[in-house]
Amino acid sequence: MSASGKTIDELWPMFRAVAQSGESAWQALAAALFPALLPIASYQPIGRMKKDRDAPREIATRVLERLHAKEFAAIHKLCAADPPPPLEAWLRVLVRHAAIDTIRDEPEFERATERRDARWISLDTLVSTPGAAPDSLVEKRRAVIAFIAAAVARVEAVSREKSGDDVLAALATEWGIARIHVRRLVQRGARYLAVIEAVLDGHSYPEVASQQGVTRREVELTVQYVEELLAARRFAVL
Repeated sequence: MSASGKTIDELWPMFRAVAQSGESAWQALAAALFPALLPIASYQPIGRMKKDRDAPREIATRVLERLHAKEFAAIHKLCAADPPPPLEAWLRVLVRHAAIDTIRDEPEFERATERRDARWISLDTLVSTPGAAPDSLVEKRRAVIAFIAAAVARVEAVSREKSGDDVLAALATEWGIARIHVRRLVQRGARYLAVIEAVLDGHSYPEVASQQGVTRREVELTVQYVEELLAARRFAVL
């Protein structure tokens, strides 16, 4: 449903108006179509960009740009089709392509090659290393690994002195973070370190999953939990 209260299929007259009149009919279509694209864009599998609230808007904007390009060539082709395709299905294809383009434009994303899957390169968006050059990803990766290793070692040390909820309470207070982050470290500490080392070495999630004997989803969750721990402990602003 668009902001005007129309369903996507009810936007057909606006598409045909653009095909007939061009620019003079475009603004009305764009205004009605943009909010209708946002729900479709929000369900795209865009990896770590899911956390970016502006990502669906970026994807929807790319769709509008593609429709506007080359004097509305895509819209002319759509309206000339006989029989016309289902409009929503047609738009979903455009949204999917726009989502892929959005991911590929991210500086930390590398496309797939014949030898490996596509991959996210680093946790650079969460890392700031004092004394290192701004573009020194090697130093930043080392800092992340050292930070996680120290956290895991601290959990192990406290666990030797305390048990159960006492460990969670002690470290949550010491670090000033929610207990959930400590609980995850207690449960997954060794995996945190192994997964992050592999990911930051450039291995894809499927490769890491195979190496560690876990599912790809487990790898994705581990990276997510590490990022949340770094943010909770304000590692990014040290």
